[in-house]
Amino acid sequence: MGGILSHLAGIEEPEVLVLGITGKQGSSSSRLMREFGTRVVAGCTPGKGGRDVDGVPVFDSPEQAVRAFPGINSAVLFVPSRAVLEATRGLIELGIRFVVLTADGVPTHDAIRVRVLSMRSGTRVMGPNTVGMLDTEGYLFGMIGGRGRWARENYTPGCVGVISRSGGLSQLLGAFHCRRNLPGPGPDGRLQPLWGDDSPGVSAVLCTGGDPVPGTTMLEAARAFQADPRTRVIAAYGETGTSQENDLAEAMLRGEIDKPVVIFLGGRFTRPGVAQSHAGAMIRSESETYEAKRAALEKAGARVVDRPDAVFSATASILGLSRGPAEA
Repeated sequence: MGGILSHLAGIEEPEVLVLGITGKQGSSSSRLMREFGTRVVAGCTPGKGGRDVDGVPVFDSPEQAVRAFPGINSAVLFVPSRAVLEATRGLIELGIRFVVLTADGVPTHDAIRVRVLSMRSGTRVMGPNTVGMLDTEGYLFGMIGGRGRWARENYTPGCVGVISRSGGLSQLLGAFHCRRNLPGPGPDGRLQPLWGDDSPGVSAVLCTGGDPVPGTTMLEAARAFQADPRTRVIAAYGETGTSQENDLAEAMLRGEIDKPVVIFLGGRFTRPGVAQSHAGAMIRSESETYEAKRAALEKAGARVVDRPDAVFSATASILGLSRGPAEA
């Protein structure tokens, strides 16, 4: 299987443990993951061991789950924000190599500790505050797609790798690249198909999350797509706050990322010190402003577009599929 996870975490065949599987979000998301093709082999909720959720056995602790299923190498957490640090620490100690943190509101100092632990251990963490990731090889971690059947039908294999700090934009940029005859602005300004029945499709969709300290940055996600032979274009959603887009631009200038990058930047009218949308979008320095990030990305050769829908026409232009202008 492999796919993007082999480049992110060195995992070829993910076997997944879901923490908080008996809760509403955990049970519904586990069902989605399994319907998409993910091997969810066990769940964990303290005090509810011995039960099952749709046939998936539930244990009282991750330790019990790993003893029963030694092949577990990945985990998705649906736990309260203040439980994220200790839960992640325990999973890292068990040798879990990929962890997805869906919780919003994780204290920043906890997120910093998670980041340090993951870097020291080599465990790849995605999130917090993420909808997860999806690979068209046939696995999904988190909440992308809503329902398994919808996700299978609307995320089709292709050559566009999607990176986003937003959950909603992760799904929009992913699914719309898979739409046949996707409409976009033509030379005369009228809508027309940007491509025909052969849509570019996606290799994978990675949501890095909207918090100030992500477990996986945009650059780290781009490195995975750079190594992924399926991916020809990286389509991204970035925004003000943090240095993630700046770091990506520097890597492009160094030649570390040489695949085409199309990016829509949010936060054009965000004022410094004002929380807008994601917690990580707050501007704390001049380099974190929209203007600074756009200038850095354009200098590096990224195609920065002014509207989310222009990502698709720019991608079509790069791939030679365009029937209209690259951007309108």
